[in-house]
Amino acid sequence: MWVSTHVLAGLAIAAALGGPWWLILVIVILAHVLMDLVPHWDYTVSRHPVVYGWCDFIASFAAFWLAWLLLGYPWWIAFMGLVSGAPDWDVLIWIARGERGRKYFPSHWDSFPHGRSGPGWGIGVQVAIMVVSVAVVLTLRPGAV
Repeated sequence: MWVSTHVLAGLAIAAALGGPWWLILVIVILAHVLMDLVPHWDYTVSRHPVVYGWCDFIASFAAFWLAWLLLGYPWWIAFMGLVSGAPDWDVLIWIARGERGRKYFPSHWDSFPHGRSGPGWGIGVQVAIMVVSVAVVLTLRPGAV
């Protein structure tokens, strides 16, 4: 999954649960693993993975800042979105090194049953997750309920 998909889903989980922080931290990391099982398309197999990767990471940090500063979520709830996407840093480093080095997060190992599909389904499923996540985040934003 794209980092931004993980970040938005993690943010939605944190917004929906609201605490305690340590439980949300565990849940968003587990959500990362479960989402990696879903058949999806990763830009790591594209012609420009580094460019797409940096755009994805920038979008992820933008989601954090928007949730915290614009929507008024407590920083730690917005931060849980970044925590959910954090395991993908090892993939960015792996790509930047020319696919050398080690992937540290278990759902990124070659032995993990990582979900894969073509771009049609794989992008569509991620967009659907993003849309639902954004709807949850907007609906539950502080002051909206």
